[in-house]
Amino acid sequence: MRLCFRIAVIWLVSTWVPTLHAAPRAEGQLEIEIVDKATGVPIAARIHLKNTRRRPVKLNVAGTAEFGGHFYIDERLTLPLRRGQFTFEIDAGPEYLTQSGHFEIDRHADDAKRIEMKRFTDLAKEGWYAADLDLSRLKRDMPLILRAEALNDVRTSDFATLLGLDPSAAPSPQHGSPDNSVTIAAVPYAWNLPVWLASGKLDAIQLINRHALREGVVDNEDDGRPRDKSLFPGPSGNGRWSATVYYHVLNCGLRIPPVAGSGSGTNDNPVGTNRVYVHCGNEFTPERWWEGLEEGRVFVTNGPLLRPAVDGQPPGYVFPIDSNENLSLEIGLILATRVPVEYLEIIKDGEVYADVRLAEWTKKKGRLPPVDFDKSGWFLVRAVTNNPMTYQFASSGPYYVEKDGLPRISRRSVHFFIDWIDAAEARIRELPKLDDAQRKSLLAEQASAREFFQQLLTTANAD
Repeated sequence: MRLCFRIAVIWLVSTWVPTLHAAPRAEGQLEIEIVDKATGVPIAARIHLKNTRRRPVKLNVAGTAEFGGHFYIDERLTLPLRRGQFTFEIDAGPEYLTQSGHFEIDRHADDAKRIEMKRFTDLAKEGWYAADLDLSRLKRDMPLILRAEALNDVRTSDFATLLGLDPSAAPSPQHGSPDNSVTIAAVPYAWNLPVWLASGKLDAIQLINRHALREGVVDNEDDGRPRDKSLFPGPSGNGRWSATVYYHVLNCGLRIPPVAGSGSGTNDNPVGTNRVYVHCGNEFTPERWWEGLEEGRVFVTNGPLLRPAVDGQPPGYVFPIDSNENLSLEIGLILATRVPVEYLEIIKDGEVYADVRLAEWTKKKGRLPPVDFDKSGWFLVRAVTNNPMTYQFASSGPYYVEKDGLPRISRRSVHFFIDWIDAAEARIRELPKLDDAQRKSLLAEQASAREFFQQLLTTANAD
């Protein structure tokens, strides 16, 4: 069946109003030109400009898509500034090295600066194309932003709905009720996740969502199912809890690809802080992009750029094995990053199968340990940085192994969601401001989901 998941981006007037330090009357100006170092061709870029008090400077210059403490340069821009010292950071997407520096503006200064951005990889040449699936930004700004952030416009006639941004809500017209015309993406910790899984119409999970910020993390689960902070502590806790829930989904035999979104417009993340890449091959079209997402040919990231291939196949591929057959799979991996990667992991059936320090991987000339299977299962690869402020990582979509045509279904993971339903029912019974009819309807949804997972339990073939 053709995937009908369409982009979750809503391009409109943002309601988030960041606090910026306004620059009164200009006392000097600086013209900045941004070019590709290798070709000399001018390019668009994002700039974070701060004064001596480390406060973002507001320009009030038309056409710069200014928002959240940053703005965009469309190849060349004259900055009207007060006199003083300034620091800057310039970013042209994750395939270029970030440039930073400082300058000083004197009274009546009129200067020019050419900044060369060094590209260290080109994913489009490998057939990978990126999108950010959670945006609320001005439509007029998006063409410039997409160019500067190396993102693609994947909109078509429909758009996807992100469920779980208000994780306490049940599916409703406001949140995009699952139907045959819209595919749904959910945050992993949404209270209604088991309900949406049971519906059979949840087509993606936001493995990296708007709680992962450029310089930090929203350290809670909103009104979703909260994590146990003794098991998932600190800035990485929300991200690791999200991954744990997602792995339980895969362990239930449900093939659902991961996606990512930044929430730009509802927070001050730059567009593309969190993104999903889809392998489209030699030609990009929005239709090919969504078809690739449906097939799971993806990786998600808020930092490193990780592209695996197993027997020449991208993520999402299903490897069949017969009853008496064993399978050993070699993972080819291309990794490009401008942020320090601490280690690589192979995740098999929800557990760490191999942990490889980056230095060791480099010493072995990019070879990872083979992944062995004698029964059905799945695996993926992720790269984790040493960023202390947030859980910064890249993860491939899963590969699948099926013995005798059957997926792996774990009893433990099915019980994980049955326990989730127990907690959701208890919560619904205690929710204020629900009348009897609403409470009965919500409990009926949970009962239907329970029936689904209890039936799934009868087909479990793994602990």
